[in-house]
Amino acid sequence: MEEILDLLIEVQRADDEIKDTQSAIQTIPQRIEALEKEIHDAQTTLRDRQSRIQEIRKEYKLKEGDIAENESKITKLNTQTFAVKTNDEYRAIMSEIDFCKSENKKIEDSMISLLEEEETLKTSIDKLEAETAEYIAIRKEKLQQLQEEKERLSRKLDTIKATFDNNFAKLPEHMREVYDKIKKVRGNVVCLITDETCTGCSSVLTPQLFNELKKRDELITCDNCGRILIFTSSE
Repeated sequence: MEEILDLLIEVQRADDEIKDTQSAIQTIPQRIEALEKEIHDAQTTLRDRQSRIQEIRKEYKLKEGDIAENESKITKLNTQTFAVKTNDEYRAIMSEIDFCKSENKKIEDSMISLLEEEETLKTSIDKLEAETAEYIAIRKEKLQQLQEEKERLSRKLDTIKATFDNNFAKLPEHMREVYDKIKKVRGNVVCLITDETCTGCSSVLTPQLFNELKKRDELITCDNCGRILIFTSSE
């Protein structure tokens, strides 16, 4: 029985390691997704800055056209002043000219603002490009590490499963059935006991039961949770 109990301990250890390794593998896709989002967001920020420079240039060209159009209107209006016959007509034309000049002043101010924004972006974009490249490179390296970790854990999982299957097959058939039955209900099956407490459910064991466990000559389960109790020295 001593041999069987030790084998049960090894089976439970392998079972626990399988669960831990599977849990670790399951977290990797989420971590990969988070890194890929960080890369995408960084690239989007850089592209937005670069696109803004192109937008500024287009806006600037349009405003140049607006100014040229207003200048053309002013020229025509000035020509019309020679043909007016009344003061009211003259004042109306001059009012239109003043309006066009005022509009051009506003447009010129906005063009200056665009040029200032473009200059600021140009100054910062080189730095941003370098920072983004470094930022992405670090995260791509982490992605590679995660892929390697996943492969390593997958290989480890295969090895542990083989160890579990090998040790589990060595157990007597009725004990394998008991193990599977408890596992379905409780998750972990074997509780290592060093004192008079069940490590599975924390219930206090009777002194008599604890003494029986120390003998390690029979399969004993917890009266409260039904898990297999195996005494092991605390030293």
